[in-house]
Amino acid sequence: MACLTRPRAAAIGAAIVLAAAGVAEVPAQTYPSAPVRVIVPFGAGGATDVLARVFSDRLQQRMGQSFTVENRGGAGGQIAAAAVARAAADGYTLFFTTAAPITVAPLLSDKVQYNPAKDFVPIAVVAVQPVWLAVHADSPFKTLAEAIAYAKAKPGRLTYGTSGVGTELHLAGEAVARSAGIQMTHVPFRGGGAVAAALTGKQVDMVALSTSSIAAPVRQSTWRALAVSSPQRMADFPDVPTFAELGHAGATMVPWWGVMAPAGLPPAIVARLTQELEDATKDAAVRERLKATFVQVEFAGPQEFARRLEAESKLYGDIIRAANIKLQ
Repeated sequence: MACLTRPRAAAIGAAIVLAAAGVAEVPAQTYPSAPVRVIVPFGAGGATDVLARVFSDRLQQRMGQSFTVENRGGAGGQIAAAAVARAAADGYTLFFTTAAPITVAPLLSDKVQYNPAKDFVPIAVVAVQPVWLAVHADSPFKTLAEAIAYAKAKPGRLTYGTSGVGTELHLAGEAVARSAGIQMTHVPFRGGGAVAAALTGKQVDMVALSTSSIAAPVRQSTWRALAVSSPQRMADFPDVPTFAELGHAGATMVPWWGVMAPAGLPPAIVARLTQELEDATKDAAVRERLKATFVQVEFAGPQEFARRLEAESKLYGDIIRAANIKLQ
């Protein structure tokens, strides 16, 4: 497998900026005048699906047409991304996605069936959620420093589970390992539920998971959170330090959920959707529906979204090359 060079990785985000700016002007006063498909790159019931349905419901209420979620899981989101890339750039096919098929997949393989730099236009980031490292309550590791000390003494013996190779969760774990100068053994599972079961069953030493996955067991004191990837401590768990506080600023990352569309979408439609999504992130009903998921509702428009993609491509590319991560 050919890995991307640093210039090529950085170009992914930079070219998306150009794609967003270079679309043709087309009137969109009547948009939408027909049902809109919202493609989700993962199966029903997961966090991405839940968020997509909450925001689709809001758009439907505000814009007077149905916004129907279609789940197209498989290949780490690449199947859905390829379908969106082939769709007409008319606003009637949207992509509610994470970084997995947009930023990460092209860094892991040169065989993806679409070009994220040319085939998509970013519309808005609507929510974020950091990555946590957690251990079982019975673990001998009370702090991340203790886990790192063990890994230094016994290279490769410390295991950590995630929901898959190349996920943001996996990359966060490898970023910590790189920063600390240690070797850990990554154990991928199919989905967060399987990862949680493995830690509860003490089949792995540690897990890298999102807030929604760690919140309940940490609050019930069956797990212990060691650190979080957010820039600041989380209000719901103020006693848990950030990676940066512990000397691992290179592992600071906040995975996002956002809306994209096929490149060439008329700017008027981009602007309309951006405004509606920004309004949705401020809506009390939307925030209440998402409260139990521990998702942080957060808005970023097309230009900021594109900048995030560019920075993310460099960060993730560096981690992937350093850890020699490959799709199996």
